[in-house]
Amino acid sequence: MKLTGVFVIETGVVNRGDGIGNIATVKKITTPEGLKVFFSPVSYKRALWSALQRNKGWSVPIVTREGGVVQRTGTIIDSEEFDFAGTMVAKPKYERYGTFLVDNGISINNYFGDMEFMTNMAIAKLYGEDEANIINKENFYGIYIMPFGIELDRVGIQEITTIDTKIRENDRLEGKIKKIYKALKLDEKINEEMVGKWAERVENIEYNLGTKATKIVLKQEERKRRLKELLEGMGELAKRIEGSERNLSPYFSAFSLDYIAPKYLLPMKDFLKKKVSEGGHIDFEKLSQELENFAQADEKTIKTADYMTYNQVIDELIKGIFKES
Repeated sequence: MKLTGVFVIETGVVNRGDGIGNIATVKKITTPEGLKVFFSPVSYKRALWSALQRNKGWSVPIVTREGGVVQRTGTIIDSEEFDFAGTMVAKPKYERYGTFLVDNGISINNYFGDMEFMTNMAIAKLYGEDEANIINKENFYGIYIMPFGIELDRVGIQEITTIDTKIRENDRLEGKIKKIYKALKLDEKINEEMVGKWAERVENIEYNLGTKATKIVLKQEERKRRLKELLEGMGELAKRIEGSERNLSPYFSAFSLDYIAPKYLLPMKDFLKKKVSEGGHIDFEKLSQELENFAQADEKTIKTADYMTYNQVIDELIKGIFKES
């Protein structure tokens, strides 16, 4: 099962390019419709992980420098972020494909070269100088559209196939966890208290003697908690940039458990482009109705939410995913 979604976000510059001289650039991409501003999935997800660690108590993942590359390691047992983001370590070869996939957030409106001229004159005067440093910033404010997907069947489930953990069926759960982290060369980063706490999250750890593959399955309540907190965190998110917070909370969202890709991005994009070109109010109810008609033609279902109903819709989705009455 897969949950797909599309967010409509109204905000300013979320992350910048490398810069040219004393010009701080925005990230831009050329499209058939003109020059668009975008923010990257890396920027979005880093803001999300940081917010969830700060506000929901998510664990900071174990990080190592194997083969000269800094990467997450660990397993889904110790880190919610690892569960959704995954890793790819070259040596020893160890990988987990991320279960949470985000595309670029791309603006509906075009970039028209807006610039902001800035100096540090006020600070320079406090220091007793009249000279100031100058910087020019490309500026932007607009409506972004951001598609994403979550592979629900893999949340809270991990298979380790490239490293032999040497687990045996009659090992205690805590012993199995210790063997996994020893095989990953992470045994020095854990202790008895951590292992005991982690064991409460785990439903089962299976070892296939023939293939030497290890399968970790977390309890349903743990999987449910992680998914709900991820979606709630996406609904109330900001990113700190240049001394201010940029709002990344969606003011309109669409979700579906029927589409394998967010194909409904296309009618959303057409609707928003038309409204932006015409100017004036964006009618959420009309957009919701258009998406409902679009889904009915495909014999599928789309759930929509505005900023007032977002958490209510998330609760409905979680109940549907975990088959609750």
